[in-house]
Amino acid sequence: MSSKTEMSAWMTAVLLAAAALVVPAVVETESGATAYALTTAPPPPTPIPCEPSTSPSGTPPTAPGTPEIVNVFLNAVSLRWAPATDEDGIACYRVQETRGGVTSAVATFGPNATGGSFALGWPPSGVAFVDHELHVVAVDTQGAVSPASGSVTVRIYNDIIATPSPSFPQTIHCQVVYRPVTWTGGMTATIEVTNTSTTPVRDWRLTFLFTDPGQTVTSGWSATWSQTGSEVTAAAPSWATDIGPHQTVHLGFNGSYSGGDSNPVQWHLNGEPCTRKIVTS
Repeated sequence: MSSKTEMSAWMTAVLLAAAALVVPAVVETESGATAYALTTAPPPPTPIPCEPSTSPSGTPPTAPGTPEIVNVFLNAVSLRWAPATDEDGIACYRVQETRGGVTSAVATFGPNATGGSFALGWPPSGVAFVDHELHVVAVDTQGAVSPASGSVTVRIYNDIIATPSPSFPQTIHCQVVYRPVTWTGGMTATIEVTNTSTTPVRDWRLTFLFTDPGQTVTSGWSATWSQTGSEVTAAAPSWATDIGPHQTVHLGFNGSYSGGDSNPVQWHLNGEPCTRKIVTS
């Protein structure tokens, strides 16, 4: 370059050429209106709204699989389900609740989802728990809605329960002794349930809550065991349906966990609270 003026002109030309790579190009549409489009990348696809149509075209999707409870922690719920199929393509999945004959959506997930997490409302003040009946529907790209999946019931416990009035103290007639043994990914627990009252407990049913995600009962003995979310139930076997006054029954379970393995809480016998004693070796 022979002069500062020529150098400045050359730098200006280079900057203008570089700017041209990212400045939007002007496009004349058929109607004469001016539209802008970046020359460096195509525009993003138009999102498909996940709203059922009142007059959809085509065949509705098949029903998703009945949702399974993956985890319930406080009021946070995780579900999973088998996907639906549809010739027009799935636009979304909607988790819905039916209460009092009215169905409403509680969560919406993308077209490739086979599960997800969401929050449910807390029970009203003073109410111990509320059961939520949930199911899943699929919506296709034409707005057609699938038949509802089977339903699953999720129980949400109140995080704050009103303390009983001091003038009416609650009498505890059940005592539980819990003896856990844990190892990496697994656990075994023996349980002693004592009726400390002077009357028999008929058709006894023991319940408790796991507190860590991933805690699961895999087998058990001396009771009929079941689990819904974090709540575990041990129901009386046919050969020992009653617990007599001051009598103790012995039962237990094997389980697995991923993450923590805290001791269960909220022990109840036929809906009445029990005192709990933890014994570790």
